[in-house]
Amino acid sequence: MALQYTELELALNVLVTNFHSASATHADTLTVQEFQNMLSKELPNMVKTSGDQEGLNKLMKNMGMEEGEGVTFKNFWQLVDSLANTQCGLQSKEKQVKCVKCILL
Repeated sequence: MALQYTELELALNVLVTNFHSASATHADTLTVQEFQNMLSKELPNMVKTSGDQEGLNKLMKNMGMEEGEGVTFKNFWQLVDSLANTQCGLQSKEKQVKCVKCILL
């Protein structure tokens, strides 16, 4: 009997797979260009840095990265966490109501 994954499990697998697929060499880190290409392709509506070097530099600084570093999955996960928190706030019915994850942090 085949294992049935939940939508959340599948989503996590997609995050990991897409990160590693963005590397031309399937390395553990992405170059800045590979990272920017991935953002343009996979998160065009949530991350608006396509073609904007200043925006990309600010985003990477917010992710705790120094100039010239490769982008690790941990760096990428910080971005995902930030986007998820933003999405959580957008989906709450009232601005004063925070989702459980936001409250626990």
